[in-house]
Amino acid sequence: MAEISPLTFFRFAADQCALLTDIFYHSAGISELELRSLVIRHRKPADPSPHHVIEQLSNLGILETVPDATASYEMTRPVSALMSYLLRQHRLTSVRVIQAYLADLEHLSRELSSALRDVSGQSAVRILDEAGEVMERIRQDSRSNRDGIIGEAVRIKANRERWPVKQRFETINRLWSRYIEPLRDLIDVRKEMDTALDALELLFADGMRVFRADRAMQREFSVASARLLRLRRDVKTDYHESLAELGPLYESLRRDTALARGAGRALEIIGRRGIRALRITQRMALPAWRTDGLMSDFALTAYLHGIKGYEPRSLPAIAPAPEQEHDVIIEPQDLKSRLLSSLPVSDLLDWLIENHPGCSAGEILRAYGRVLEIPEFTFRTGTETRSYALPPFIAEACPREVIRATGEDVK
Repeated sequence: MAEISPLTFFRFAADQCALLTDIFYHSAGISELELRSLVIRHRKPADPSPHHVIEQLSNLGILETVPDATASYEMTRPVSALMSYLLRQHRLTSVRVIQAYLADLEHLSRELSSALRDVSGQSAVRILDEAGEVMERIRQDSRSNRDGIIGEAVRIKANRERWPVKQRFETINRLWSRYIEPLRDLIDVRKEMDTALDALELLFADGMRVFRADRAMQREFSVASARLLRLRRDVKTDYHESLAELGPLYESLRRDTALARGAGRALEIIGRRGIRALRITQRMALPAWRTDGLMSDFALTAYLHGIKGYEPRSLPAIAPAPEQEHDVIIEPQDLKSRLLSSLPVSDLLDWLIENHPGCSAGEILRAYGRVLEIPEFTFRTGTETRSYALPPFIAEACPREVIRATGEDVK
């Protein structure tokens, strides 16, 4: 297809906005006769002939022929996606597509790592552009899925089509099993998405160190890091908002569907074999009210007479609370010098717990964060998680090895 002038395209789209909207809603395709009728219906006195308008729809890449027919047309995917975005007609994206994007990000991570080793700024910029495009696709698909799921949930709640409970539950159950549950597995901190984005984040930090003398490259890596942070935040927000909207509706329709199926089955059994076939009394153990064998009130009356005039004793005073011990503070400078003398350290968190036995869990974790910001150290993160005793908690994390940074890594 030849290059299309944006000015010509958007000028035509502005003139034929109502026509494009009608064509968009013919999602199953539109015949040549129907297309001509639509053009004539929306034609204004100053418009060109219907034949010219139909030719423009094809030349501007708005319509193309349906694969199995020559006299039927459909809106091209790029234009359809633009119309979906403008009309908020969101099309859900499978989580498998997002997984393919993640695989693409992992491939780009390997390429970026090679470019950083070779200190190739040109290659790094190209890879950052491609990674930014993939991250934006993931973010936009996630946002479109969120809006689509919320819109579908609102439509099911309104139920203007008067769908029965079973049909509504099947629609919600498909959304739940195809989009919500796979996305929950995908954003789990122990699963593939978090691992891929963690690796990319470390590469962006390495890139800023490698090109620390190049202000333009510093800007490129800074923008990429900010884009990655926005992606992680938006994907999790979209998931939780979708879950908050769909979760209660899913549970409600699931209970109603189970009740309707059970009632239908019970009525079928009653119609064929009678109500006794349900064995309701034996299954539910319905109690019967009996008045014989009740205890007399005389014993209770005698007890109340016995406690007449009772004076309660004063309660014992509560002893004052013991003085709390102040938390031991880890001095940053002392921490740095002790860690330098202990290098290399195979597991930073384990080293902190072992060398500061009197410190609280909060102080240990604060010291852990301080060490990660010291430029004299280089860190390598393991792939297997392990447990750490931080009373009153048990923490899980990947071991992080600490070594002395080389001259090139230290600012």
